[in-house]
Amino acid sequence: MSIFLRILGVAAAVALIVVFGLLPFSMNVINIGNIAGIAVAVWLLFLSLKPSGWCSSGVPKVLFRTANGIFIAFLVYGLIITITMMTTSAIKPAENATVVLLGAQVRPTGEPSSILSGRIKVAEKYLKENPEAKAVLSGGKGSDEVMSEAQCMYNVLTADGISPDRLYLEEQSTNTTENFRNSMKIIEENGLNPNLAVATDRFHQARVRMILWQQGITSDVGALSANTRWDLVPTYVVREWFALPHQLLFR
Repeated sequence: MSIFLRILGVAAAVALIVVFGLLPFSMNVINIGNIAGIAVAVWLLFLSLKPSGWCSSGVPKVLFRTANGIFIAFLVYGLIITITMMTTSAIKPAENATVVLLGAQVRPTGEPSSILSGRIKVAEKYLKENPEAKAVLSGGKGSDEVMSEAQCMYNVLTADGISPDRLYLEEQSTNTTENFRNSMKIIEENGLNPNLAVATDRFHQARVRMILWQQGITSDVGALSANTRWDLVPTYVVREWFALPHQLLFR
């Protein structure tokens, strides 16, 4: 490997460590996305710094090539999933569809986290542009939260001028599968528009589609995609690389 490629590889590895390690860790964000991203960075660093002639024969060579194959397959798989996420996040909802606003962390102050705030903003924009639309605010109360995520969303939306009559609280869910199972009951019981506009982050929309398919929901479904903080996007995107097969196998 040439000196230039070695330097380029080291620089890329350091950048990945910053993106998947230092930035999210500084915000107390730690998940499988961080771990996988740092693992790729370490492997890239190893490839860039390994002595010439190392792993040239025998068992080390077989192990080295196997590991390389696994990492390459992982990255190709991730690229396919990422393209799917981008595609599903661009599907526009029908007019006056029922918004399903998915919850996220509520801060100790009762304010929405940055991710939840982004989801609320895209839902609010749609509700103001579609005055006949109503919304189901879906999210329970975690052990570290001062109120349910649904209540937090309700507080922000009503403070911003959205009529309480247009909002339905679903406060029992603890994950995305439950979000839709419980939200669909509210939609059916109240005769709301079966067409859906799902408010969540871009990286989350592909898994939303899978869950809807698993639950046999065939309504017209559009995406209201929030913009995640740039410094958290890589971690959450890679996390979804693992979350999608987990959802498929262990729903």
